[in-house]
Amino acid sequence: MRVVFDTNIWIDWFYFDDINIKPLKALKKKQHIEIVIDDPCLEEAVAVLRYSRFLGQNIKESIIENDIKALCTFVDTPTIENPQYWCKDPDDIKFLNLAGQHSIKYLITKDLDLLRKKNRRALRNHKISFATVNPNSFVKKLLAAA
Repeated sequence: MRVVFDTNIWIDWFYFDDINIKPLKALKKKQHIEIVIDDPCLEEAVAVLRYSRFLGQNIKESIIENDIKALCTFVDTPTIENPQYWCKDPDDIKFLNLAGQHSIKYLITKDLDLLRKKNRRALRNHKISFATVNPNSFVKKLLAAA
């Protein structure tokens, strides 16, 4: 199953080692999920993880980038002249674009702007063809489907 992680999931994965992320790590290890990422989402994750309150500037960008790439399928998301999606936080549009253009089933996030339907929508004749869920909801959906 193809999924996209928002940056806050990467922070929990690499920095906090959040207990809610452990099931995602297990699903990845067992190859039940395929994590998809592109340049804009990777750049944001690396930049945020290098903030002093997380991994810090002392860790090389290439180390973080290589760690994330080792877990993901890297794709090229074409830049679209007319956006297909709108989000209250314009920085989150890249995650919607990635999910929308690459047959993603779930966008996994803890970001309220992405989780609340009123804060995001498809534009023109496009549809949101993926679910936006937090890590716990994602795992519950998978367990219910099994």
